[in-house]
Amino acid sequence: MAKIKRVGTVKEFMSGSYVKQKRDYKPLIKVCVITGVTVLSLTFGDVSLAAANAVDGAIAAKVVRAFEPLVELVRAISYPISLTMMLGGGLFVIVGNSERGFGMIQKAGLGYVLIQMLPMLLDLLVEISKSL
Repeated sequence: MAKIKRVGTVKEFMSGSYVKQKRDYKPLIKVCVITGVTVLSLTFGDVSLAAANAVDGAIAAKVVRAFEPLVELVRAISYPISLTMMLGGGLFVIVGNSERGFGMIQKAGLGYVLIQMLPMLLDLLVEISKSL
């Protein structure tokens, strides 16, 4: 049988007498933590060993491999976003606000170059951390 929910009026809502019931998220948090620990233990082996040791080569490789799709997605999206921002900057130059327009073009270009170079910089940081 379907539950019937009480719907308050706008007057009750505006006066503050209509109070929405709070949800209890504690069971959901417990399930998420238990699931996360289980997945980590199945993926990486002993979780306490992984947390106690310094960055291990196998763990670092798995983490880098896990984030590759996200990095590629951000790199792919950076081109259209930068292009849109540069076009907006060009419109500001046309309208007469050249200072803001050239600033937008400069920041969009710099942001695009940084996003394209970040994987290389992160690989460099991983190699540096391995040597320490």
